[in-house]
Amino acid sequence: MPKFQKLQKVLTAAFLVMASIATFAEMPAISWELDNAVRQIEGQAKAFESAMASVSFVATDTDGNVLEEHSGNGFIRENGDMRYSRADNNSVVLVDGNKIFEYDGNAKTVTTLSTSKHKERLEPLYRLGFTISGRDLKDRYLLTILGEEAIGDTRTLVLELTPKRDKDRAIAGKIRLWIDQASWMPRRQEFGSTATRVTTTVDYTDMARNLELNPDLFKAKWPKGTKKIRQ
Repeated sequence: MPKFQKLQKVLTAAFLVMASIATFAEMPAISWELDNAVRQIEGQAKAFESAMASVSFVATDTDGNVLEEHSGNGFIRENGDMRYSRADNNSVVLVDGNKIFEYDGNAKTVTTLSTSKHKERLEPLYRLGFTISGRDLKDRYLLTILGEEAIGDTRTLVLELTPKRDKDRAIAGKIRLWIDQASWMPRRQEFGSTATRVTTTVDYTDMARNLELNPDLFKAKWPKGTKKIRQ
């Protein structure tokens, strides 16, 4: 083999090695072990009292097409009660214990759903990372650290949750949490609905923690004349 060809092969191999080293160096290192991350989530949940945030929802089909997109204000407290008020219309979703209320201010109706009858509903899963402890996460899900990712100025740890129980997999077979490494609360959640095959992505910004929220926010009280519907 001519010396020029040998030199060319050596230089090519050296270039590939240097390129792979550079690529590896650019990849974010995972600085957290799973058990340590779970302990941080556990500590956050124990100290959690309430939170409010700007919330955005995006629902996509299996091809990634956007089916629905909206945003508003969200509130949650330590017992798991939640309220979401959409900014684009006069509607509210309230989760109170095992009931979900869907209030439509324009139609002046409120629909009450029982989570025991409507097990496909994702709303109770939005508590993940807020009120559900790290220990409970490990009991109910197989946890995997996928890596670290920056969302805006927020450094997050990405966890994949695989439900252990059949009844949980029947609701959402795919769950991912982007945990803010400063607050150890969710910055983003992603749920793949088993029933509809729709993926819902929830983003939380401008988060404020442990505020004295007005208890009336979580009461199923609606304006006079609201028609009540049960499903």
